[in-house]
Amino acid sequence: MITKQEMKKLKKGDLVYLPSEITLFKFDEGATFANRTTTTPKPMTTAFVSRGDNLCEVLYNGEIWSVELNNIFLGGHND
Repeated sequence: MITKQEMKKLKKGDLVYLPSEITLFKFDEGATFANRTTTTPKPMTTAFVSRGDNLCEVLYNGEIWSVELNNIFLGGHND
């Protein structure tokens, strides 16, 4: 899991690692609840986009998805 200190240093485009079998959430603009979810089929490294209070946004299959902060790790792992 990524630490609070590491999270503060993340910038758009930095690489983060997503383990397999974690849930990603897709929100409509301004929505409070996710309108779609998906699960990562395998571990992967992807681009960090932004962070919020409990979620951060990452690039997944060409789209921006949200993931719980405790499910991401700093990049550098192999896919």
